[in-house]
Amino acid sequence: MAQPVPVLLWAWCALTALAGAAQGSFEVSVSPEAAMVEHGGSVWINCSTTCRDPGAKGGVETSLTKTNTKSGAGWEAVLLTNIKEWVSSPQCYFICYGNTTAVAYANISAYQAPERVVLEPLPELELGRAYNLTCRVLKVAPVTHLSVTLRQGGRTLHTETFQSRTRTGPDDVTVTQEITPRRWDHGQEITCHAALDLAPHGPLLQSSSSAVELQEAESPTAKIIAISAIATVPAMLLGILAWGLARRGRTRRAARPEPGEATPSRTDFEMVQASAEDAPEEGGSLNSAEDASP
Repeated sequence: MAQPVPVLLWAWCALTALAGAAQGSFEVSVSPEAAMVEHGGSVWINCSTTCRDPGAKGGVETSLTKTNTKSGAGWEAVLLTNIKEWVSSPQCYFICYGNTTAVAYANISAYQAPERVVLEPLPELELGRAYNLTCRVLKVAPVTHLSVTLRQGGRTLHTETFQSRTRTGPDDVTVTQEITPRRWDHGQEITCHAALDLAPHGPLLQSSSSAVELQEAESPTAKIIAISAIATVPAMLLGILAWGLARRGRTRRAARPEPGEATPSRTDFEMVQASAEDAPEEGGSLNSAEDASP
């Protein structure tokens, strides 16, 4: 008759333990679990629990500024403002049945769009010579989400990412790419594009540099040809002028009489004209008396 007592005691202890386990088995969740917030911006953090204790208490522990709080049965939400920390992890917690605590963490990252995207200017380019394109992206965060692309017209020359960087705050990056210009590259535009892709927890931010136009420099041979051409034009004009003057002089000399040659006078001209008037008509006689005889 003494044996059933330990059995009953064991059963009661087991039931008590199971009830305690059931009371302490709950979860805490946070939303959003990860957020990308503009530097100096704000975000709502919502904590919730599966604890069935109507008196469960919860909250958010963080070094960020909390300016508003809302709560209800099994949940609490806080507004975090003026977020200046580049990386932070607010902690959501709930205390269930007065003695059991569960926590969950949110990951908040602040971002900053590039302050400037600068493509360094290029000199006049010599064909066949290598040059470096240099693009600088200033004051951007986080650089692990940044990609920089150099383009020539609609063609991509080079794309670079920075996933191995460990800096959390704003950083400057420099991207270089070697090009060797060809004759048909003259006049084409080079641009630098920066993309800060914060998906799936934030926006896609894009910015570009001013375009730099490829300008071909004149080769030494071309310069010599150009200078020769410029010098040849005046020489040709002088030659044409000299030829014209010489021809004009020859014409005048041909019109002058040779030395010793008589120059026709006005008297000679009048005598010739008088002789022409006295000449008989065709078929006439030179002797006027003969013309008058029967």
